[in-house]
Amino acid sequence: MSDNNSLNRLSGKTAIVTGAGRGIGAAIAQRLANDGAQVLLTGRQRGPLEEIEKKISHAGGKARVVTGDISVPADVDAIVSDAVRAWGRVDILVNNAAVFDEPPFMEVSPEAFRTTFDINVLGTFLMSQRVAKEMIGAHSGSIVHISSIDIFGADGPVTAYTATKAAVSSMARTMTMELAPLGIRVNTVAPGFINADMLVKTSTPAVLDHMMNDFQRVPLRRLVEPEEVAAAVAFLASGDASAITGIDLVVDGGLTANLYAVETLPEPMIPLGAGE
Repeated sequence: MSDNNSLNRLSGKTAIVTGAGRGIGAAIAQRLANDGAQVLLTGRQRGPLEEIEKKISHAGGKARVVTGDISVPADVDAIVSDAVRAWGRVDILVNNAAVFDEPPFMEVSPEAFRTTFDINVLGTFLMSQRVAKEMIGAHSGSIVHISSIDIFGADGPVTAYTATKAAVSSMARTMTMELAPLGIRVNTVAPGFINADMLVKTSTPAVLDHMMNDFQRVPLRRLVEPEEVAAAVAFLASGDASAITGIDLVVDGGLTANLYAVETLPEPMIPLGAGE
């Protein structure tokens, strides 16, 4: 790659990234390519995927596009089969595709709930199982699920989404126990508040400015950039993480490190040992 910051630690590797047309998925695909991997970009809409393919190509990387719905087994098989035909193997799978569109709890319909689980959980399962069958032959592989800090607590009226991310994290741990003896590592990356399309769409200008420049709830006082999540994924996908499996790697600017209880009190507490 032309980027001098490229580590080339994924040189010769092949990767599939779901939901690669925008946001975190696009950043992940570009980072993996920048680190030397050949990347298959997949999602339901060809246009955004082709735009990312062009960016990767212009930067000197290699990528290909296959559209499909990961909640449909036939589509999943077509996506993975394309990668195997092109490369002979799949070394890395990043399960990023997810939907995030639901009303408050009392208004969520069974159909909306099922749709969210179909993409976020069933799709992740189908992709993982199909790719793992290819990885077993090489006794090597890395699967990374994109989870969320929502697995630790609620941050809004997104019941189905939060439940799916908890399911994905739990599934990763079970997969770890079964796949580790077969040479396949499974981890999740749990992002916090990300500077991406969805947050921009759901925030007023004043809220967005606060989150970008003075996010007091977060120790780093800002949003996390998609490229920072991508860097964590690239690490877990690489040989640098060869002894790491079954973890939730949190990328949240320190948000979940702080219970934010003391800061909300009417006045400071009295320090222990004061005056002794």
